[in-house]
Amino acid sequence: MRSAFRTILRRLLLALLGLFPARQNALSILMYHSVSDSEAFFAVSPSEFEGQVKYMNDTRKSTIFASDISGRMKTGSLSDLVCITFDDGYEDVYLNAYPIIKKYGIKATVFLITSEIGGFYTGSEGKTFRLLNKEQIREMQNSGLFEFMPHGHTHAKLTALSAEEQKREMLISRDAVAALTGKAASIFAYPRGRTNSSIASLARELGFSLALGVRPGLVWGNSDKYDLPRNAVDSMVDTQAFCIKLSDRVQWYAGIARFFKI
Repeated sequence: MRSAFRTILRRLLLALLGLFPARQNALSILMYHSVSDSEAFFAVSPSEFEGQVKYMNDTRKSTIFASDISGRMKTGSLSDLVCITFDDGYEDVYLNAYPIIKKYGIKATVFLITSEIGGFYTGSEGKTFRLLNKEQIREMQNSGLFEFMPHGHTHAKLTALSAEEQKREMLISRDAVAALTGKAASIFAYPRGRTNSSIASLARELGFSLALGVRPGLVWGNSDKYDLPRNAVDSMVDTQAFCIKLSDRVQWYAGIARFFKI
């Protein structure tokens, strides 16, 4: 009952914010997982994904890799930029998202669970997905439209691990991605978004230039480089909500939603 009430409040809030003019004066990092017709909460259907990509194309949004963010933060050139990210590295990104990304010529960054490349991963909903294999990863990288970065070796919640285990998870995944792609794996996405100040410090010590979290918002020149905000795109995100995630209104939404705990 409480969950349904919160859903109604969120929809009312989105509708209200939709009445205000939208601007995008900073970078929006979008967080996808699966692009498929599965019933998983975090899945976006291929048709929905293409509609979202078409919207970005029609509104002249420019896409960049996650590895380009730091440079853009330094120069302050962040307006109307979008960074498309995919967490975990599901095979349906190759099967369903890749053709759409090629069609529109946009860029995307995939964060890999390195212990199961070419294998399977079962999410919190109990649904199992096949993961990208090495050949698919190399093909996507060679297209010039994708880059690949680490997302932890086993996708364990770092906040539940010891300091040594945290370091191992981050190091193994970093080195595995670098060996697979032949490029520096300099950006880290926290598994399940779980982080704290000591984990952020560890990411810095290990040489990551940026680390991405899951709280909503936009990236500005002075944003915390080791907990950059990302805007989740899942099965509950309709057209109106998607537009808000690409505008300054997402900052309002995040603040209001936190205050009212919805």
